[in-house]
Amino acid sequence: MQIFEQEKLDGLEEKIQSSASFTYACAVDKASKQIGKKEIKSIAGLADKDLYYTQSILVSTTWNKNDDIFNKEEVWNAKDTPQHKPTNIEHQETQIVGHIVANWPIISEGIIIDKDTPIENLPDKFHVLTASVIYTGFTDPELKQRAEKLISEIEEGNKYVSMECFFSGFDYGLMNKTNGSFQILPRNEETSFLTKHLRSYGGFGEYEDHKIGRVLKNITFSGKGFVDKPANPESIIFQKEEFKFLTEDKNSENQNKGVFLIQANKQEANMSSNNLNTNDKVEAMNDCTELVKEAYAARDEFKAQASELETSLKSQQESLAEIKSAYEAAILEKEEAAKKYDEEMKKKEKDMEKMKAELDAASEVLAAYKDKEEEMMKKEKNMKRMASLIEAGLDNEAAASEVEKFESLADEAFASMVNLLAAMKMKKEDMSKKEQEDAMMMKKKASEDLSEALENVQSNEEVDLSVGSDDTEEELNTTRAALVDFVYNRLGKTLNKGE
Repeated sequence: MQIFEQEKLDGLEEKIQSSASFTYACAVDKASKQIGKKEIKSIAGLADKDLYYTQSILVSTTWNKNDDIFNKEEVWNAKDTPQHKPTNIEHQETQIVGHIVANWPIISEGIIIDKDTPIENLPDKFHVLTASVIYTGFTDPELKQRAEKLISEIEEGNKYVSMECFFSGFDYGLMNKTNGSFQILPRNEETSFLTKHLRSYGGFGEYEDHKIGRVLKNITFSGKGFVDKPANPESIIFQKEEFKFLTEDKNSENQNKGVFLIQANKQEANMSSNNLNTNDKVEAMNDCTELVKEAYAARDEFKAQASELETSLKSQQESLAEIKSAYEAAILEKEEAAKKYDEEMKKKEKDMEKMKAELDAASEVLAAYKDKEEEMMKKEKNMKRMASLIEAGLDNEAAASEVEKFESLADEAFASMVNLLAAMKMKKEDMSKKEQEDAMMMKKKASEDLSEALENVQSNEEVDLSVGSDDTEEELNTTRAALVDFVYNRLGKTLNKGE
């Protein structure tokens, strides 16, 4: 039997190989189940004193208690394989007690199914009836006692039959636990994961919302055993008193010991129970057969409709699965995009923080450079002012002191002060009267120019004469007073020197 890779991974290889043949126990029908009290024709010698004849149902097209499924196609193809196979006690090969001599397919009413019937016309449920013989002509006392004991247990209804068979493969039978619909799923590499769910291989016999069974393929019936424990209630050993046996070549006195075949005999049967002759019976059977065919046709139509509905449902399920898959893919794509966006934003935030730090550092450098530049410009301005004061007649120390003192003075006012000092540079003794008068006029004009300059300084909002003080008015007056005092002091000294 072929073993698929998934079954090997599931550790089932040895179990599958070892279960390629099995037995199935069947109960004796002590209650004399009716199959049909018809005149029949024997197919074996009925008068043989060294044989004991029995009849039993070997197999039925059912889903049995072990979750093994005998479907009608496989059983029909194997219906002739039981013939000439051995029978034994408790399936022990060393205790063979007879063999199977004939077999027939029948329906539950005891009607034989024509062996030329096409498979598509078969009923879903039928049985294989077998006739077998038990050897009784032993000279060995132990073997003779064994045969007598077995026959006694059969006649008392304490013995059961158990089917033996081989098979070379199997498929999966799935039954919906909700609506009872049934389907056969081929076993292949893709479906082999289902094997571990079969009861035959250690599973629970279920998969999702389905009951799962093993559909046997390529069956060969290899015999049967007489056992003590029953299993299949539909496989029975019939009480021979139920039937009459007729034979073309054997004595009728032995008719109760032979193998029977349920079929219409050419001779008329005694139908006192229902007062029907053979033709009426055949006609009734034909009518019944037609009704059965119609019922099976209706069932097949229903199955076809169910199959279409199942196909439609499967298609809808596949569509839903595709939609679900697309939706999940879209969600995943959006999540990945959001994640990427968050990462980019975090990177930009880090870059912004880095740029801010660099900008702050650059601002500090620029501020330092600006302070340095302002300091240099201030220094250069002071040097120019000092040079102009020295040129106007002040010595270095006095010029430095005056530059520092009037540092906040505007350039225009400072220039007027320097011009005034330059005008006083001329010595009074070197002046003529007219020159002195001119000097006086120059002094007056210089004083007026200085006052005007100071007035302009006071009215100019852009000139800041304060040095870190909030009281601008007070500082301005103080500076002005200091400047006037300085000029008059200088002027006074010059005039005194001239006088």
